Amino acid sequence: MRKNDMHINCNETLKYDIGLLEELDSLFGNSCKIIKMLSKPPDRFYLRVNTTKISKNEYLKILKENGINFYEDEHIDYAIWAPINGPYEIPIYNKKIYVNKYASESVYLGSNLYIPGILKADKIKKGDKVTIFSKNNIPLASGTSAIDWEDIYKLKNGLAVIVEDSVYKSPKIRELPGFNEGYIYSQSIPSILIGEIIDTNDFGKNPIIIDMNAAPGGKLGLIAQKFNRNSKIIAIDRPSKVNDLKERIHRLGYDWVEIIGGDSRYASQELKINEKADLVLIDPPCTNLGVIPKLYDQKSLRDMIVLTKYQKQFINEAFKLLKPGGTLIYSTCTLTYSENEANIMYATSIGFDVEEINIKADVIKNDYGIRFSPERGYPGFFISKLIKNV
Repeated sequence: MRKNDMHINCNETLKYDIGLLEELDSLFGNSCKIIKMLSKPPDRFYLRVNTTKISKNEYLKILKENGINFYEDEHIDYAIWAPINGPYEIPIYNKKIYVNKYASESVYLGSNLYIPGILKADKIKKGDKVTIFSKNNIPLASGTSAIDWEDIYKLKNGLAVIVEDSVYKSPKIRELPGFNEGYIYSQSIPSILIGEIIDTNDFGKNPIIIDMNAAPGGKLGLIAQKFNRNSKIIAIDRPSKVNDLKERIHRLGYDWVEIIGGDSRYASQELKINEKADLVLIDPPCTNLGVIPKLYDQKSLRDMIVLTKYQKQFINEAFKLLKPGGTLIYSTCTLTYSENEANIMYATSIGFDVEEINIKADVIKNDYGIRFSPERGYPGFFISKLIKNV
């Protein structure tokens, strides 16, 4: 067995090979320490209030009238939060349901379970008490079945389990008042802070803005909210993601955003835009090591190397799209140096300059951008702001 094929279990459910651990050691000193933090959620559950539809104070008033407590963020006017509490013991029932990765992370925090997240289930009946497990047998939550077993295959969508007990507790986003009306969007605080990094005053009238990795739509919606209709916003992502993205953007009311299915590594050709964009956002596929809570994962140094090469293709295309003096926001939800600082070093080699980021948040700053760390109660995240050389 080669050295980099060996997996070390810093955490029983998170398996990373020695090469990847050494990459993390170079940043954090003790990779196992940081990895053990990845199974814990952030300290706060954040919502971005969609100020194109409602003010923050109006929405907080609606929450208060419904007996729901949220708090204003200390620095961001359109962000509110509620604490994430736990961990708690949950009852284990005889009837079991196993769910996919996305559903696991959601119900672990108290969200209800929906049919698309189910991998397999016992022959449950509506009204049965059930326990929800991840595919690697971690108990996540318990509650009452809202469907019969046959409905999983007949309906394919809809509510499956009303969660009553979960390991951690945070607000159920779909059940909050104003969700269907598009008043709110659940978004991590590092992602929301991108809006504080971008100053609309730095751009002229009707700027051209391109989000090259637009799904699921958090940063896209944030940009639409900040620039409103005084901009031309184009969102690109894989065709398989377009319908969900359109549905989400429609709910939020950003009907002036143009959404295109395609390979954004060739966006300049597909859009026939060359050196015209004022602002480009890249949030490329990455190793996702910063996404928390992480219930199971397995990654290798090879995975990281492949993704790093892939990410550079987006940087190259962003350079083609941007006009001289245009702005690139590069972000990832991962922890490695290679996918973050090293990629920014590459960007400077092809004609970008790094601009210092000054925001009011407990971040780690370096010459290439800012980092958010699980050690400080955040998801792992990296942001860099770059300007194309004139």
